[in-house]
Amino acid sequence: MLDQLSRLPAQALDLPSYKSDFQENFWKTDMSWKLERQLTFKEPSSPSWVAMAEGDWEKSLLLAREMRAGRAEHQRDLDRFGIVQRRIRFVCDPPTSYLQWELHLLMIWAELGEQIQVLPTEAIAHLETEAILPEVLVLGERSPSPVMYEILYTDGVLSGARKFTDPELIDVCRSEITGLWQRGEDLLSYFPRKVTHLPPPASQRV
Repeated sequence: MLDQLSRLPAQALDLPSYKSDFQENFWKTDMSWKLERQLTFKEPSSPSWVAMAEGDWEKSLLLAREMRAGRAEHQRDLDRFGIVQRRIRFVCDPPTSYLQWELHLLMIWAELGEQIQVLPTEAIAHLETEAILPEVLVLGERSPSPVMYEILYTDGVLSGARKFTDPELIDVCRSEITGLWQRGEDLLSYFPRKVTHLPPPASQRV
């Protein structure tokens, strides 16, 4: 069903509406499942990403490490509300510049408590005969009112989402994401094996 999601009807949300809707629903949930498929994004609001894109890898990593305190506070809030976050992050070898940068951030998130698995893109080639899988976020595992978003990007920059509320559809998509997550490798073991010793990534045009 994930490979058909983009063709199904949904509520269109522009970026402000998506951010507001997400915040309204996130802190009510018990679990979030995120499928992250694209290998390159742009995050101009992140100083760490901007430094990477400009070719200053040491500064980028320093700024990433400085994000740990804020993320630790966020994780404490998650723990207080009883919210578990799980993510399946698709990877390529060698990684794109963006992916190499993001994996450093995700390693911090994983060390603090987010449950992140990685899986090679080749593992889903059979699902991508027409297009790559969408970016998907599911809020709610045992919740009676789960919510699902297909997250949208324009030229690599977050631009909005499509919202789904049909419980049966969400159950199917959650189950598929869960299956992919269970097939993945824990980022905590993948990162030191495949990422730690890579040379600095190539700069990107901001």
